Amino acid sequence: MLSLSSGLHFANPIPEEHSIPKIEMDNAIREAIEEVERNGIFGKDNTPFILNKIKELTKGKSIPANRALIESNAIRGTKVAVELSKLQLEKGGRLEW
Repeated sequence: MLSLSSGLHFANPIPEEHSIPKIEMDNAIREAIEEVERNGIFGKDNTPFILNKIKELTKGKSIPANRALIESNAIRGTKVAVELSKLQLEKGGRLEW
């Protein structure tokens, strides 16, 4: 084991070619949240509503952006797992998670 006593946090920004300008995303998110609050949408209906509203406000650009981020996160997570496995094996340990 790596004997970690805390978690690890990795930031992985969206690939630039799929990014949406921050001001545009901030405005879309703010507007979606305001609409949710005005309409009293909560619980299980909240997230789908917000995501659909953001899709609408970004004219669909949020969909490929989210897909690119998911793919990038999977790739990054795989690389981290491989490197952690190498460290574990170098220490002569078994792979235990």
